[in-house]
Amino acid sequence: MDVVKILLLTLGGGLEHALNVYRQLKDLQLEIVEGGNVLINGISVVGKGTNSVVFKCRPEITKNVELACKLRRGDSTRSSFAPEGQFLHLANTVGVGPEVYAYYKDIVIYRYIDGIHIDTWWREASPEKKRIVVEELMSQAYKLDKIGLSHNELSRLEKHVLIERDLPVIIDFESATLGSRNNVTQVSNGLMRLGLKPPAESLRTYKRCLCIDAFKEILRFFLDQL
Repeated sequence: MDVVKILLLTLGGGLEHALNVYRQLKDLQLEIVEGGNVLINGISVVGKGTNSVVFKCRPEITKNVELACKLRRGDSTRSSFAPEGQFLHLANTVGVGPEVYAYYKDIVIYRYIDGIHIDTWWREASPEKKRIVVEELMSQAYKLDKIGLSHNELSRLEKHVLIERDLPVIIDFESATLGSRNNVTQVSNGLMRLGLKPPAESLRTYKRCLCIDAFKEILRFFLDQL
């Protein structure tokens, strides 16, 4: 099927928006690939959000590279995805998030994560594997706090963390902001939704000092439950 027609059917917003996204894909020499568990007007895609549709994509020349193309919907309340690309790039500097490939006004391209949502993974995982994931996830949250980048959606881990090869990957920096340092608190609330009890007093201490000792107390509290 013609790429512009695919974009029309999945993104909405009319021909002008579809053509703008198409031009940005061509500028980056990328081609989208149909496939995924979400169906939009007969087109299978990886995911659909309030502001975006995610396709698998690949470079036109090096076809063995698997990427994700997050494309802005025509009815998106966000005027540009460039800030999200910038936040993801910043997260990458401390080893967090899928590696960003490029970003434009209507596109963010990053390494495709071949994983499953953490809540699905959690139901079958062993206590040992859960301990590894909790420690890594909390460490990533602490790294984000140290650079002052708040994800702002990590209380809902099931929507924003994928498990790939039994390790967590934080995705979707769409709502991120600079200046706040509350990722450890967000992840703690998210772990509560998975059945773990958060350490209220240690979290209050951490919020005041953002210090490593308080962080270690929080982490120890969670790991002792597994």
